[in-house]
Amino acid sequence: MLSTNHVVLGLVIDRPGYGYELQQRLDDRLGFLGLSDTVVYRVLDRLEHDDQIVESGPKSFGATRRGSPRVMYVATERGRSEFRRWMREPCERALVRDELHAKLVLAEPGDIGHLMTQVIAQERLCVEELTSLTRAPLRDLVGVDVPWPSVASVLIDEARAIRLQGTIDWLQRVRAVLERRASASSEQVR
Repeated sequence: MLSTNHVVLGLVIDRPGYGYELQQRLDDRLGFLGLSDTVVYRVLDRLEHDDQIVESGPKSFGATRRGSPRVMYVATERGRSEFRRWMREPCERALVRDELHAKLVLAEPGDIGHLMTQVIAQERLCVEELTSLTRAPLRDLVGVDVPWPSVASVLIDEARAIRLQGTIDWLQRVRAVLERRASASSEQVR
């Protein structure tokens, strides 16, 4: 399941910040997730409770005109370890785009191999599911003598097939980019 805890933790690991600034980065980098404006504050409370982030003191730049000083957060070693574990964990098929998008945005170069493994596994699952669908041609459904439940079932399978094929195409493009990046990295090491 897409973990807002891990998404916010990844932003803190990338660069320490305070609540509003982290919300802005979340919107800028991961706006496709459609998370509410208050999610960061709830997540920061959970992460702090779980000892994955700590307060590092008040914001040290740009004075605020109103209110109290803003509290800056940094990741703990426990938080960094938990984030690395999540980055290596396979994405759930139902959420593959959102979760993999988040991991791609938050990834570091050392994560490419793990992401590649996840992409290949997801692609394989999608292909298996696509080949398991048995669909009648849509042109056979126009007759009024075909019972509606049969028509509806074929239409739903067609929608699933189109979504699966789109996901497969996207995963293949992601895999190609990751392969090129991994290849370029290994050539630079030589």
